[in-house]
Amino acid sequence: MDPGQEGAEASSAALKRIHRLERQERDRIARELATADRRAQLTEDKRGPTDIRREKLKRLEHAIRIPMAVLGVAWTVCAIVVLTSHASGTTSQGFVIALFVIWSIVVVECVVRYLVVPDRRRYLACRQIEPALIVVPSFQVWKIIGVERATVLWGEGVERFLAILSHRGLFRVLLAAAGLVFLGAWLDLLFENHAAGSNIHSYHDALWWAVVTVTTVGYGDRFPVTEGGRAVAVVLMLVGIGLIGVLTATVASFFVQEHADANKDELKAAHENLGARLTDMDGRLARIEAALVGGPFPPLSDPDTAPPQAPPQPPAQN
Repeated sequence: MDPGQEGAEASSAALKRIHRLERQERDRIARELATADRRAQLTEDKRGPTDIRREKLKRLEHAIRIPMAVLGVAWTVCAIVVLTSHASGTTSQGFVIALFVIWSIVVVECVVRYLVVPDRRRYLACRQIEPALIVVPSFQVWKIIGVERATVLWGEGVERFLAILSHRGLFRVLLAAAGLVFLGAWLDLLFENHAAGSNIHSYHDALWWAVVTVTTVGYGDRFPVTEGGRAVAVVLMLVGIGLIGVLTATVASFFVQEHADANKDELKAAHENLGARLTDMDGRLARIEAALVGGPFPPLSDPDTAPPQAPPQPPAQN
């Protein structure tokens, strides 16, 4: 083969790859923009109140979102200090009082807003995560991005999680693995409860050992010493290895299939466009052939591209 022809073919292949990558990047950006528009539309549809009080409440929430997020962080710090330190006296009482004061501010702010809105039921429906913000003030940081938007993102996350659980029967696999863990813990307790040198004497210890074994962590604080207990451990180890493999493969398969479905829609649209273009080209070729042989022009599907008609000729005079 001519070296010049080989170079031309290589350049053509490289250009095709570049065009394909550019098209994939454009499609990715278009999908991201479509997702952002859909989230914005869902957020706007879930605003709740529709009168002038909606705008006032919106401005109020926007003004206090940063202070409320700071209060949430402060509540978290106080809770960590109270739960982890051994402070006593006025120091401990001060942190406990700070916890209740911050929580009271969060509750009062929420009650005031719900007294102001005209349609409380719809307002609550579009802010389904707000009860969590009241029970655990640490979640007040979500107000930085907006409660409506956070609700939409939370709904998408739950929907994605449920879709992964239902993909390839993953939920049934996890349920069977959980049943084997509880059963293995019970069997191991039967073997180890009264054995000499055993360190597993309650179902709590046996369940902890079974979970550590099936997840292939192996802390070593609890371990079987009898032959029966070790046989149960071998089964749980094999189940754990298989479970990790199934879990990883299922999650990867879900994302691959999701990407393939998106590409399938794009390919379908491209095929439809290609079919329309081929039909148009077929009509144009038929017109060219008819013009070459001097026959009548076939009609076109597009009236804008139809050839001009010759004006009618008057009848000949005898």
